Amino acid sequence: MTDVSTPPVQGKWPTELTSFVGRRKELSQVRRALSSSRLVSLTGVGGVGKTRLASRAAWNMRRAFPDGVWLVELAGLEDEGLVPQAIVSALGIHDQSTRWTAETVAKSVADRRLLLVLDNCEHVLETCALTVAALLERCPELRILVTSRQALGIAGEYILPVSALQCPDPNSHVKPSALAGYEAIALFSDRAKAVLPDFVLDDHNGHAASGICRRLDGIPLAIELAAVNLRVLSPDQILRRLDNRFSLLTSGNRAALPRHQTLRALIEWSCDLCSSNEKELWARTSVFADSFDLDGAEAVCADENLTQADILDTLTGLVDKSILIRDDRGGPARFRLLETIRQYGRDMLRRSGQETRVRQRHRDWCLKLSEQMQQHWFGPDQARWFARLRTEHANIRTALEFCLNEPTGTVAGTRIADALRDYWRVSGLTSEGRRWCDRILQHGTEKDGDRLRLLISASYLALLQSDVPAASTLISEARTLAADHDGDTAAPLQITDALNTALQGDFSTAVELCEEMIPRLRFSGDLPWFSTGLVLLGVCASLHGDSERVTAAHEELLALSREYGESWRCSYALWGLGVDAWRQGQPQRAATLARESLDLLQGFNDQHCNGLCAELLAWVATSENRHADAAQMFGTAETIRREAGAPLLTFFSNYHDECEQRTRHALGDDQYRLCYAKGADVSLEQAIAYARGKPPRTEAAPRKEPHTRLSRREREIAELVRQGMSNKQIASNLVISQRTAEAHVENILVKLGFTSRSQIAVWAIEDDNTPHAS
Repeated sequence: MTDVSTPPVQGKWPTELTSFVGRRKELSQVRRALSSSRLVSLTGVGGVGKTRLASRAAWNMRRAFPDGVWLVELAGLEDEGLVPQAIVSALGIHDQSTRWTAETVAKSVADRRLLLVLDNCEHVLETCALTVAALLERCPELRILVTSRQALGIAGEYILPVSALQCPDPNSHVKPSALAGYEAIALFSDRAKAVLPDFVLDDHNGHAASGICRRLDGIPLAIELAAVNLRVLSPDQILRRLDNRFSLLTSGNRAALPRHQTLRALIEWSCDLCSSNEKELWARTSVFADSFDLDGAEAVCADENLTQADILDTLTGLVDKSILIRDDRGGPARFRLLETIRQYGRDMLRRSGQETRVRQRHRDWCLKLSEQMQQHWFGPDQARWFARLRTEHANIRTALEFCLNEPTGTVAGTRIADALRDYWRVSGLTSEGRRWCDRILQHGTEKDGDRLRLLISASYLALLQSDVPAASTLISEARTLAADHDGDTAAPLQITDALNTALQGDFSTAVELCEEMIPRLRFSGDLPWFSTGLVLLGVCASLHGDSERVTAAHEELLALSREYGESWRCSYALWGLGVDAWRQGQPQRAATLARESLDLLQGFNDQHCNGLCAELLAWVATSENRHADAAQMFGTAETIRREAGAPLLTFFSNYHDECEQRTRHALGDDQYRLCYAKGADVSLEQAIAYARGKPPRTEAAPRKEPHTRLSRREREIAELVRQGMSNKQIASNLVISQRTAEAHVENILVKLGFTSRSQIAVWAIEDDNTPHAS
């Protein structure tokens, strides 16, 4: 006779040996998902914390399941056919006479109201999917929470991707007191204290801790492994050694599963679950520096073994297994590898002997993109191509670096750097563009047309930064090479000659040089260089006092830009006409043209032209005796100038000085400084919005606003959170129920837009130092 024992009310549950850090948002998401769906799958890369999140979420919801929450650990299961047996064993069901199947498990569960957690399903995915489908069909009160690197792929499944922990932006400057508000750093600090009880985040180690967490992509397991090394290394030493992370992060928890003891073992486990095509694509996509799209993957990763037709299905498989992460940016879908996963893929690629060949294809793909952008630059797709190249910027850098380290790459590198001449300028990356040009030229290239074109582009970029000595050296070599090439190839050299002459104050000669070269460029078909020549002619004519030539040059440029649907050079034409209108005593027309120019620049990152337009608007305000507005606009131009990183007024400093003196005299020094600061002490976005005459987007509410949004009781509880009290301790302190304390803390998190108690603590500290109205 069969004797099936009745399981206890509550399932066997692992004790948490370390504190649970963060994940409040994710816990809330799991709770909501299980309230509406009977099957919820937590997916994500290995080590991201799926198991810990599922365990905590299930335990928190235990009161909602009178028949218990039950954990089924599948990680150590090698025989896929034993999945049903693992479930009944976890449920505490003992029956020696039954051969367990999905159907017999369902009969045992029947109509019990319980939550089943199936942990680590990826290596027994097919059987798990069939078993879960059968259980859900036959057990109406059952709910199932799954953790897996790949979704089960059955009807009714609610998929919740688990992301890495939040890290500070590398460009942000976060106070040590606020670092713990970032979940990744809070975890590192918590685990560090287990190794070094006196560990405290401060100015010295906070930067290193941030760097460690970013380099490890916010992956909890990797962060915990790194923290263990604090027994013998400082945070700075750990950060420096992370280039060889697979040898560093090897001291894990000996009681954990083998694949959780070292970072390499963890990723090897993921690799073993991939097909041969998936392993191949994983290795090949490691050459991408940041993210990539499907077109990029097909161009770079396909060959006779992994064909272009295979790429989409293989890519899908890697996304399903959480090796690749889909990176949505509002355009075509893009994909990326976490840095740790990329490094492992790069190791696989090196071992395969294909690294050079795949990186050459990556270089050639970047070259094709760059030259396509150059071909379509002066036209209606200009802003789209600019955005595309901005998206691929990290890949362009990687390709250029490869060109400098690969014997056959110099020609490609020369062509990429030259094709991106205007891109460097429009992106506000003139210094970077110069650096690439200089490195490639110093590396040595053939004395051909490609080198001549790069010399001209490099000298032009140098002159944009008023670096006349460096430009003169480049121009001298370009003249020598130009003697052996046709006139069209060498024609842009005259632009650099004219600009060089203008920078030395000889505007009359600069106008003559421009007038000489413009007809040649007009009929050469090289619209980017021709439009540059027209801008230069207009500026030099303006400084020479030749209003007729100014109007002719800028109006020709305006007509040409509008004919081709081009925006960037059109903005310079409008600015140039605006300056001339102001000089002719037409301030209103000048302001209109300046703001039209600013509107066109919104699709680009050319802070130089933004700043020129803001400066012109300051002159206009001075002319109209709106001196407070003028002072504020001078401050606005300064804000933009800081972003541009270069002087805005190489040529027009006399106009600036004259208008500024008038404004300062009219307002007085103290009032001028106040108005100037109003324009200068703002973000770049606010500065440009003000110059455009548009209200800026609403900034984050001042710190005191959340204070007023919290009730008196909530502020009291926030202070107790700051003191480190648990919900139970808060309840005892305030003589309220623990459930009420939990509800208050949850409300505080929602009102402040936070995700963790540590963020409340940081806010309470800083808010305590902020004066509030009674």
